[in-house]
Amino acid sequence: MGVGGATFAEIFYTKFQSDKKVDLFEHEVLKICVGVIRIGLVILVFSGLGFLVLARLAYLGPDVFYSSRFLAKMTVVVVLLFVALLMNFRFINLELGSSISTASWYAAMILGIWRNLNVSYLVIMLAYFIFGFIVFLLLTFARKHFVLKK
Repeated sequence: MGVGGATFAEIFYTKFQSDKKVDLFEHEVLKICVGVIRIGLVILVFSGLGFLVLARLAYLGPDVFYSSRFLAKMTVVVVLLFVALLMNFRFINLELGSSISTASWYAAMILGIWRNLNVSYLVIMLAYFIFGFIVFLLLTFARKHFVLKK
């Protein structure tokens, strides 16, 4: 839900930016997308807590906590929570915050799917920061060049 919500929020935000103002309908659409993203974030956090409980009950074993993929995904989730708070209190620019959020959602999804990823934590985090920078550049380019005219 978080990846889908973040994707559609970016698409709609780019579309709605064509007249440089957000009317009531556009605001409501973006509000729905943010709601979906928040639900996705809650599900992500509680499912992570579920993994912690399963590991404590010895179904997964303690080695899951020491895997670089797990540690990287937890770092990405903390970044998601931190950026969400910064955006909520308007301490971070919307364009930068939404780019970091979108990149983080996709990174968390990829880390969750890619079960046999066997690289170090530092390599994963370096790839995450490069990916985040690329997403920021692509979204900035899209916002400037692909804004649909009403």
